[in-house]
Amino acid sequence: MDDPANRPQYFEKSGTDPGTQISASLQANPKDPASPDFVTLAMPMVDHITELRNRILISVGTLALGLTLGFTYALPCIQVLQAMAPGSIQFVQLAPGEVLIASLRVAFYIGLAFSLPVILYHLLRFVLPGLLAREKNMVTGSVIGGTLLFLAGVVFAYFFVVPSALVFLVDYGQSVARTQLSIENYIGFCSGLLLVTGLMFELPMVLFLLSFTGLVTSQKLIQEWRWAIVIIFIAAAVVTPTQDPFSLSLVGFAMTALYALSIIPIKLVGR
Repeated sequence: MDDPANRPQYFEKSGTDPGTQISASLQANPKDPASPDFVTLAMPMVDHITELRNRILISVGTLALGLTLGFTYALPCIQVLQAMAPGSIQFVQLAPGEVLIASLRVAFYIGLAFSLPVILYHLLRFVLPGLLAREKNMVTGSVIGGTLLFLAGVVFAYFFVVPSALVFLVDYGQSVARTQLSIENYIGFCSGLLLVTGLMFELPMVLFLLSFTGLVTSQKLIQEWRWAIVIIFIAAAVVTPTQDPFSLSLVGFAMTALYALSIIPIKLVGR
């Protein structure tokens, strides 16, 4: 317990009040975060609201620009998605405006992908000043790592999951029916599978963040690997729209590999 009798002795030895020392340090070098006496001055609430409004306006403007660009290049992007389908598939428009609806869907995804880096940047710029250095590093690393994992999942789905699913589903019924696909349904199928696979690739980042809460440890992940594989394949069967065995196997084995790789960074941080 602090003894009040010791306080006068401290001031006599130091010769300076601690508050005066910090004030002098700030006047000498007020903007150096590396200084041990650095103190973050609180921003007024009005300035916080103004900053938040400006960052929201910039993010919304970027999203609107991305949606405009996305609609402009929607048809070429639809042709890129059509290239994944087997050559025997014939695309049809079953209702007026179906291609337009498919274009709007593609434009939304393009606009979101275009604006997401800007939105994340302004979100971090608004949130990070109020965090400690360790928390800043964790948040920044999580955003960067999560983005890279999502992109890796989309690329994996584009080159492996979607083409294999289409080949299996189309070839299975060739003996009894000729395949004609609605362009809207096809774009919804491809975009949904790309999105789901990208989200499932976030598994290592989720486990890494959970390790800081104590719910997950590297030792526990190693011990429970059998249950983890069962849960991974059940999740793949539930969220994968195709539900064909080949696509489920691709997604399930990829997530199992990511599960194993996620143990390494958790172990490195001592969890």
